[in-house]
Amino acid sequence: MTEQNTQPAGSNRPVPTAEDIEKGKMMAIIAYLACCFLIPLLAARENKFAMYHLEQALVIFVLEIIGGVLAIAFIGYLIILFGWVLMVIGIINAAQGKCVPLPVIGKFGEKFNLMK
Repeated sequence: MTEQNTQPAGSNRPVPTAEDIEKGKMMAIIAYLACCFLIPLLAARENKFAMYHLEQALVIFVLEIIGGVLAIAFIGYLIILFGWVLMVIGIINAAQGKCVPLPVIGKFGEKFNLMK
């Protein structure tokens, strides 16, 4: 299996190995499921692929909280819908073994700095 990682130019973040990808796919997918992000954090802490997708999932989680708070207004529902679309994209990326930032919000995942 080849690595399918896309990193921004100048990024010095660790790149998951093919072994990380193969072993971490399920935990990466679980990270995107609502409130399940603790499972990969505890069970796959050393897996760079799972931690990459956990970072992305945490940004979605924060987005969903903001959307929930704003749900009183119509824009909140759009934010929640956007979060669900990003969740599906993240699950597809994880299942295909890719480390690709999510559209619009993916760059914020690096702020969690879970990949070491």
